[in-house]
Amino acid sequence: VTVTNQSDKEGQLPKIMDLDATVQGTFASITRQLEDELAASEAAAKRAEEELSAWEAENDAKAGEGNRFKKAARQAASAVAAAQVAKEEHARAIAVETDAPISADVLNLVKNLRSGTDENKQKSAAALAYLACNANKQVEIAKAGGIAPLVALT
Repeated sequence: VTVTNQSDKEGQLPKIMDLDATVQGTFASITRQLEDELAASEAAAKRAEEELSAWEAENDAKAGEGNRFKKAARQAASAVAAAQVAKEEHARAIAVETDAPISADVLNLVKNLRSGTDENKQKSAAALAYLACNANKQVEIAKAGGIAPLVALT
């Protein structure tokens, strides 16, 4: 986002805030979808185990590896495991982005943006622009509260 004057600031800040809301909504939607898939897989696994148990009780025998109920129960258990892994990986991916520490250089640059001299603000903005070429640094800058002071520069 390039802000060159007050009207840019007024036009771009709502877009940034809308983007943030969209990203947060997307993460929440994916989380709900993964939770629904896990619940459905668990319900299917429970049904498959019940069918296997009923077959074994009816036939007074343990089902062999080739038994269709045994296969269905094994496949359902695998689906539960896969859904659980997907949910955990999603949570871990979000946590990595949100729990990552903010480096001292980013904190100092953002501090200069807020309370430094005009010259220091310009130099800090330039340094942050350079750092922002790295996606991880973009997250740090946002977490450090650097977006608003950058947008406020005119």
